[in-house]
Amino acid sequence: MSFDRVADRYDESRGGRVRGEQHAAALEPELAAGGRTLEIGVGTGLVAAAFRQRGRDVVGIDISVEMLRRAHDRLGARVALADAERLPVRTGSVDNAYAVWVFHLVRDAAAVLREAARVLRPGGRLLVVTALDQGGDTDVDEVVSRVQLRLQPERSDHSDRLEQLGTDVGFRTGRRARVDSEPHEVTPTGYARAVEQRLYSMYWDLDDEVWRAVVEPALAELRALPDPDRPRQRVVRYDILCFDWDGRP
Repeated sequence: MSFDRVADRYDESRGGRVRGEQHAAALEPELAAGGRTLEIGVGTGLVAAAFRQRGRDVVGIDISVEMLRRAHDRLGARVALADAERLPVRTGSVDNAYAVWVFHLVRDAAAVLREAARVLRPGGRLLVVTALDQGGDTDVDEVVSRVQLRLQPERSDHSDRLEQLGTDVGFRTGRRARVDSEPHEVTPTGYARAVEQRLYSMYWDLDDEVWRAVVEPALAELRALPDPDRPRQRVVRYDILCFDWDGRP
């Protein structure tokens, strides 16, 4: 799934540079020793740029041309247009790989995990930050979580499901860390407006029937919440899944 359609709004709507720095800080202690690091789904390059500030050399791939234009501005020629299922990377040449908010978008999560295993050296590590939040607790989150469950009941980035796929591929799994978003404000009215603009990927390709049956009632529910223009303080928590590769599929 390409993010070309929201590339011009992506950074401002997903936490910007602060989010990139925060994710790099959370991922850094979980990386294996070594210097060659690949970001699968580099997007606009925010996380990789934060790693560069920390002295780590990161290369990245993405399928979105428009997102990569912005990544190139930050990272130069360290990014490439490629599919996560066919990485343009030599076998056994990478010490670490990571993917932030990617696995809910891929066609075949198992294929991406197999490719990550192929490019990792023995002793390397893949880190996956899921996009399935584990703890927003505002009244807005309650509404959005119900919609997400109806629209995406079998998400491919559910932590337990991904770990099972990783085990099937040959990774050692089971160790998890966590990254919390910076506290930020959200209003029911503002979130409803973002949904109507289809800013978030789960709303992109819905047909009219599903939109009327699932999304429109949720929009009405958001706008009916008490004080819908009052900001809610929000912190969202995401799993970091650790996949260790010993080179024996």
